[in-house]
Amino acid sequence: MLPPVYFCGESVPLHEEAVARRLVSALVRNTAQNRAIYQMRQRATRFFPIIEPILARHRVPLDFKYLPLVESALTGLAVSPKGAVGYWQFMPATARELGLKIDGRFDERQDLVKSTDAACRYLRFLYNRLGSWTLAAAAYNNGIGALLGNIRRQQQRDYYYLRLNAETGKYLYRILAFKELFSNYKAYQAIIPDDMMAYLSEASIPDTGEEEEVLIPEVVVDEATRTALNTPVQPATAGSRDMDIPLPNAADVFRGGIKARLVESTGLIRGQIWVFHLTRDGMADGKEVEEGDVLYAVVEDIDAKTNRLYLRADKLYSASEKHTYNLALSAVDASTGRIGIKLPDVDQIKSGWILTWKAL
Repeated sequence: MLPPVYFCGESVPLHEEAVARRLVSALVRNTAQNRAIYQMRQRATRFFPIIEPILARHRVPLDFKYLPLVESALTGLAVSPKGAVGYWQFMPATARELGLKIDGRFDERQDLVKSTDAACRYLRFLYNRLGSWTLAAAAYNNGIGALLGNIRRQQQRDYYYLRLNAETGKYLYRILAFKELFSNYKAYQAIIPDDMMAYLSEASIPDTGEEEEVLIPEVVVDEATRTALNTPVQPATAGSRDMDIPLPNAADVFRGGIKARLVESTGLIRGQIWVFHLTRDGMADGKEVEEGDVLYAVVEDIDAKTNRLYLRADKLYSASEKHTYNLALSAVDASTGRIGIKLPDVDQIKSGWILTWKAL
């Protein structure tokens, strides 16, 4: 018999044989990795005190502290084959949308405090959209668009009864396995081998490996914890940035945007200024804009790894008012709402090229 298990206060339906079997399978897989689990416990002892107050500040349940164990084994320098980086494994475009900086000198996905703050804003968005922390966890893994598609097709909103792809179908159970092993391992003596029980019973000494020490010195740990505990979170509003994060398959969540046609470019080089004319009237960041208004955009980044181009506009000239406004916009993929567009061939960059823009 398995003990009662909860995720973010939601009871896991272990009376269902398939659910119980998946949790046991996740537990067994983890208990086959004695040394790896021990090292993760060491990191958790050190990093959970940083992660927990940030979760609490954003009103994200503390059970999500186990999510980066699944994503990266709590290793800041972790890189996935697809290019996701850091403790919370953000892809470059998603990281930029969440406000994390990535350039040749540093990558804030490897900063525990900043990436955890970004992950919390992302998780709050997912929860507000889906109404369930279990579904929010699933959407973190597979994208909200794909998950909403499964919900609509199957007419089912309970994670445990949804038919999902193999990775997402196992994702929450992997999180639960870490939670149970780290917080309630004695209840699983019939499942956990003796050698793993010995590892789990040992007092955990925080990992002080050089790699993580460089990333998070003790003075930064202390300051980050104080800041997380003392900084209030502003309540989310319908127009707030973290409630309007573009996501995969964003036909479900991406609305608005304005269209602008390229009239002048100075080359596909970082820092170059391109000029666009709006093709129709619309709204941008609460301001009325009109057809013919002029957008001045800078080539912010060219990411060869993801084959994407990032264009940012800081100013818009109103043709009717004869006045230049400060207006922060980014070019987005019209099919997904994500910041960044597919890197074009040089000969495509010519007068007449139309892009979709959205306020930051």
